Amino acid sequence: MIRFLILRSLNLLSVTFSVAFAVLGGPSMEIQAQTLSTASLPLPAIHDAETFRVTFEPPREGKPDDTAEGASRSIGCAGGCMIPLVPAISPRLTATPYPTFFVYIPQSTTETVFFALLDENEVTHYQTKIPIANRSGILSVKLPDTLPPLEVDKTYQWAFVMIGEQGLRPGDPSVRGEVRRVQLADGLMSQIESKTWVERAALYGKHGIWYDTLASLAQARQQQPSNSTLIATWQDLLNSVGLEAIATQPLLP
Repeated sequence: MIRFLILRSLNLLSVTFSVAFAVLGGPSMEIQAQTLSTASLPLPAIHDAETFRVTFEPPREGKPDDTAEGASRSIGCAGGCMIPLVPAISPRLTATPYPTFFVYIPQSTTETVFFALLDENEVTHYQTKIPIANRSGILSVKLPDTLPPLEVDKTYQWAFVMIGEQGLRPGDPSVRGEVRRVQLADGLMSQIESKTWVERAALYGKHGIWYDTLASLAQARQQQPSNSTLIATWQDLLNSVGLEAIATQPLLP
């Protein structure tokens, strides 16, 4: 019965991707997702927004798709939809073995968000539940470094599902997406790792690495949450990829 409900619920979102495999394909992990690290990288005094402009240049092989657009109209979202923070173009890349995923959570009575990541064989790589009671805003989930790292040149599927006390049910608000890890040249990675969070975001964006662009800029904002230049830079980045509807939403701790 549980398997039927999961399949029915997620198949409404996508016939090709089902969180059923995430729930049934691996051990349950009743732990909170890792949030953005508070580890300090130096942030320069920011005076000129243009100096620290962060733009996203899509990968050369990138092609439009409807994942972000379709996900923004997710199932069961009357009164407010979950929206994944991804551009409407694929592939969506990361250069890190443990990337961070972002989703906008609308105000609702839902108390828990379920997150799952599947490999190319639809085997669960990671799953977790995050409490969100009475909170709305942009939620982040970082893969723990205790997991096997994402494999280079492999594409993984992920999903966020808002679930109630009765667990996964047909019609639960859901969004999905994909991520592919790429290997950057050693020289470029060394250059990136020596930079501040803002500078990292700019370099990742220049090379079409979406997930790390967003995560690096989010780290900078977490260090300086009241910095108006960083806030504007964040909003400009989201606006540039069609996410203006949620560009001003707060980052959830």
